[in-house]
Amino acid sequence: MARAKQYADRVNVIKRIKAGTKWPFAPVVERNGRIVRDHVWIRGRDEYHPEGRYYLEWYQNGKRRREAVVTFDLVLEAARTKSIELNALKAGILLSPEASRNPEPVRLTMAAAIDQYLEYVKTQRSLRTYRTYRPTLDVLLRKSYAKTYLDEVTREDILRFMSDCFNLGLGPRTVYDKVVVVLQLFKRNGRTGLVEASDWPDYVDAIRPIYEPEEIEMMLRHAEPDEAMLIKFLLASGFRDLEARYVVWRDIDFRQGVLRVTAKPLWKFQPKNY
Repeated sequence: MARAKQYADRVNVIKRIKAGTKWPFAPVVERNGRIVRDHVWIRGRDEYHPEGRYYLEWYQNGKRRREAVVTFDLVLEAARTKSIELNALKAGILLSPEASRNPEPVRLTMAAAIDQYLEYVKTQRSLRTYRTYRPTLDVLLRKSYAKTYLDEVTREDILRFMSDCFNLGLGPRTVYDKVVVVLQLFKRNGRTGLVEASDWPDYVDAIRPIYEPEEIEMMLRHAEPDEAMLIKFLLASGFRDLEARYVVWRDIDFRQGVLRVTAKPLWKFQPKNY
């Protein structure tokens, strides 16, 4: 079997080709010091494989590394450049990416974490969600959380937040919802398991009013034509408030009798997917 092309005995040129249902790496064929385009060694045989991409392969700090090359025409130059880089690292002229990286991760302050999360919610969620989250995080959590960094959070900090909410006169269900928002912020930053099952506030769900058929009939009798149409639409579709607000003609398929909920980027409306 011919050996793959090497530079300074450290950088190999290989190609990822299709073999059956798999995509293995194979050494390239070299003749007279030149790489034969689209030819690789498979079990000692020279095979033609025009599919796939070329890669550089080398070992660094005992680990095998691979790097894709954009086109065949750049393979030789990329291999020479990588060989020069590796020799410079070995001579101490260059610092390795691991050595140049800051060994001490930058700690995220609670203030910065709140700002970043609110910015994420503002751009990725609805305006209504942002307006719900903002007072919980920007006012209540900032005031309650006494530590500097987010990674210092403990169960006691969450329990203190609950107590502060109750001291403001908030009800159990409201406190429950605000704790969910706070825990989402910490979860997004890798901190989970901050509360136990027994820590959650107990509350009783209010019974939602359900209109009886005779009540609906009475509403329709007293409604204006436009109001009656809206009542029938909500009754038959089950649409949420915002879903009903953002219905347009292209959402309606009269032939199939189908009404769809679709995103409206122009109005920053994104339907829920759960």
